[in-house]
Amino acid sequence: PVPKAEPGQVVVRIILRPLNPTDLLSYRLEGYAHAKPGSFTPGSEGVGIVHDVGEGVTAVVKGQRVVPFIEFENIGKGEGTWQDYVSVRADLVWVVPDSISDVAAAQFVVNPWTVHGMLSDLKIPKGEYVLQTAAGSTLGRQLIKLAKHWGIKTINVVRRKEQKAELKALGADEVISTSDEDVATRVKEITGGKLAYGALDAVAGQLTKQVLASVRDGGQVFIYGVLAGWEVTVGVGDLFRGVQLTPWYLIKELTIPERRRVFISEVSKLIEDKIIELSAGETYDLADFQLAIKKSEEVGRGGKVFLKS
Repeated sequence: PVPKAEPGQVVVRIILRPLNPTDLLSYRLEGYAHAKPGSFTPGSEGVGIVHDVGEGVTAVVKGQRVVPFIEFENIGKGEGTWQDYVSVRADLVWVVPDSISDVAAAQFVVNPWTVHGMLSDLKIPKGEYVLQTAAGSTLGRQLIKLAKHWGIKTINVVRRKEQKAELKALGADEVISTSDEDVATRVKEITGGKLAYGALDAVAGQLTKQVLASVRDGGQVFIYGVLAGWEVTVGVGDLFRGVQLTPWYLIKELTIPERRRVFISEVSKLIEDKIIELSAGETYDLADFQLAIKKSEEVGRGGKVFLKS
């Protein structure tokens, strides 16, 4: 049923939403923060049209194109964007400027805000290296371009050596393939023994130990994904070196109004200036979500998969 516009709420008809890894993890992994028993609708972001507004809402009007910041309050209730209508608080809706396309607006939050937030929080000086895993992902590619824009060098870890040339062409400084290279050994060679200033890990599992071993004494590693599962392996020696392993979670950042304002202002400009580029792969009707999921997990699928309605 279409939600009723309660006081202070905005009902949005979602027209386009991407398939993000977190959407699949939200119902597949037991214990994942988003999971809940019973009825559950995934979907961490999207763009839509204001369908109705509740009493007291003046910031938006019917018919405007908006991005609802869905993760903040709806995901925990199992009310994501893989449905036609969502209802969110009026302060959690952003009116999309004409300069930003539906494709860009639909994926405005999860990857770009995470890239901007993590890279900012690491405070890496210009000319130093940041190490990232899952570098061939949409987020990984965005990070390569943003780091280059900010004067930060990147060491990018991928599973397939075939991705090396592609990421180099995108602006990656170094690419390491775990299929035939040891990450920590290669990082030492690349940096002349200095190691990476900091790192971002989307994988977890056994790879985290290699990531920590590749970071300088006292450096920081943000873990933001669990592609290999909920367990991580760490070397005690790296902990003695003062290397910090810290979770970075976008939903937590979304709860801070000032943080949201910074993301909206800075990320929208980066998108408009094409520093962060948001492209699309195949698009499926919302009813064909199972086909879309299958496509989204194909190796080398060629861009983010979307659901439209």
